Amino acid sequence: MTQRRPWALVLAVLAICFSGVPEAVAEPATAPEPVGYGQTRDIAVVPLPGQPEGMAVDPVDGSIWSGSNRPNSAADVWHWDSHGRLLDTYSLMDHEPAEHGVNGITLDGDGRVYALDYSGTRAVRIDPATGTQSVYATFANLPICAETVSTACEPSPVDRPAWPNWATFAPDGTLYVSDLNQATVWKVPAGGGAAEIWYQNKDFASIYSVNGMQFDSSGRLNFVVTMSLTPDISTIGRGVVYRIALDSNGSPGPLERIAVVAQGDGLAIGTSGRIYLPISNPLINSIQVVDPNNGSIVAELPTLADRVTRSIPYSTPASVAFRGTSLIVSNHGLLAIDPRQWAILELGVGETGLALHYPTGIS
Repeated sequence: MTQRRPWALVLAVLAICFSGVPEAVAEPATAPEPVGYGQTRDIAVVPLPGQPEGMAVDPVDGSIWSGSNRPNSAADVWHWDSHGRLLDTYSLMDHEPAEHGVNGITLDGDGRVYALDYSGTRAVRIDPATGTQSVYATFANLPICAETVSTACEPSPVDRPAWPNWATFAPDGTLYVSDLNQATVWKVPAGGGAAEIWYQNKDFASIYSVNGMQFDSSGRLNFVVTMSLTPDISTIGRGVVYRIALDSNGSPGPLERIAVVAQGDGLAIGTSGRIYLPISNPLINSIQVVDPNNGSIVAELPTLADRVTRSIPYSTPASVAFRGTSLIVSNHGLLAIDPRQWAILELGVGETGLALHYPTGIS
C-alpha cells in the first residue's frame, strides 16, 4: 500500500514508458440495499489524521476496519459498523510519527486485528474485546545484497528500511506480509515473532515493490508489484501481478507472471477467480479487474465520469476487501485538498469474494 509518494518521479517514469486453524470461511453477507454493478456508495468520511490505507471487513457482522497512513501523524485504526457509523478508534501503542503510518490490516478468527505499522516495522495486534495491544511481529532492515554480505539481505541497489505493507493469513495460520521497500515477501509463523524471508526477487526492486496479496482457490499466493523497474518495455513503470504456488513444506515454487496492469496497490480475488486491483496512479484512480487465465483487463470500474464527478471522487484508492457483491475501498486521497476525499467507499462488482482465512487460537 502506498502513501505519500514521489509522484513526480512516478509520472516521469510513466512518461518514458507509458493451534486451531479452521477452513476458510465465506465472505460476509451484503449490507442492506446492495450496490449495483459499477455503482458507488459513500460509507464514511474518515476522521483526522485521514488518508486511509489498509482495509478489512469482519466476516461475521460486515463491520469495516481501516487505518491512517498519513505521514508524521498518529497511527490510528478505525472501526465502523456495516452502515459506516464509527464505533471506535485505536491509536497504535508506542508509535513514533514517521514517513508512513498504518498500512495493511487483517483479521483472525477470534476477532483480533493485525495492523502493519511503518514505525518500528512491526505488526501490532489489537484485541477489540479488551482494547489491549501487543507487538505480534517485527520485520528486519536488510542490508543490500553484495559479495561481502553473507547474511540475509535485500536484492536491491538501494538500501531502504523494511516497509511491511500488506498481510494475509494462510490456512495453517502463517501470516504472509509484503515489503514495499525490500523486494521481499515475509512469513510470520502462527503465534508471531521475528518475520522470516519467504521469497525475494531482484525483479521486484523498485520505488514501490511487493504490495497487495491473497491466496487463490488453488492455494497460490497472488500479489502485485506496484511499479516494475525491470528493463522490459512491456512492464517498466507499470504494475505486474504474480503468483507463487507453495509446496508441501510451505516453500515457494516457481514465480508466474499473470498480468501487466496500471500501478496496482491492494488486491482482492472474486469467487470467479478474477483479481481486483485498486490503482493508485492519481491520473487513473480506478479498480482494474484482471482475468488470471489470460492476463487481460476485463473491466475498469467505475466509469471515468463517475470517478471524477461523484460526491466523493475516487482519489488514489489504496485497498479493497469484499463484502457481499461489493468491494469496500479505502479512498486514500494522496493528493486530496478536500479532506472529505479521505473516505471509505463501496463499489458494486456483481460477485462475491473468494474466502479468506481467519485462523483461531493463535497465541
